[in-house]
Amino acid sequence: MFYYKYFVFSAIPVDELIQAEQKFYEFITAFWNEYNYLTPQWWLLVFLSVISPFVWYWLIDKKRVIEITCFGLFYGVAAIILDSIGSSFLVWAYPVRLTPHLFPQLYPYDVGIVIIPYMLVYQRWGGTLKRFFIPAGLMAAFLAFIAEPFMEWLGIYKEITWKNIYSFPIYWLLGIICWAIIHYFKKLERR
Repeated sequence: MFYYKYFVFSAIPVDELIQAEQKFYEFITAFWNEYNYLTPQWWLLVFLSVISPFVWYWLIDKKRVIEITCFGLFYGVAAIILDSIGSSFLVWAYPVRLTPHLFPQLYPYDVGIVIIPYMLVYQRWGGTLKRFFIPAGLMAAFLAFIAEPFMEWLGIYKEITWKNIYSFPIYWLLGIICWAIIHYFKKLERR
């Protein structure tokens, strides 16, 4: 069997990278067991993870479930990718983790506080961009200036070089882009 000892263009042996990663995960797991598991913040993340799908199912317009879910999936994929990038570049961190095995760690926040509420905004005001624009901005303001600082106050989220003000236009623009994608697809569907 052919074995790649080195990454392409890398002088670091793969075995050394794997050992460093193993040590990192051992450290994260020990930290999680001592400082995260069963804390009130951990229970909040569990609650968000469990209750969010039920809230979504209860509040979603069943006649438009595919359209609204597609909006949420586009928003969610983009939000989770951006969250992964920010976490990887250490512009923010998640001191409290639901599990030591997920990266980035704030999926309960992304789903329960960002994606599902944005889906409900789209459900109520997503008919036209004119109607959607202001509620999307209000949701972006809530997320950037209330939800993020609250999570930081709880110790679940920590800004390193990031500022809440940077999140505001991203949340808003992401909502507008997802609205445009869904309405473009709806237009294609009518052809």
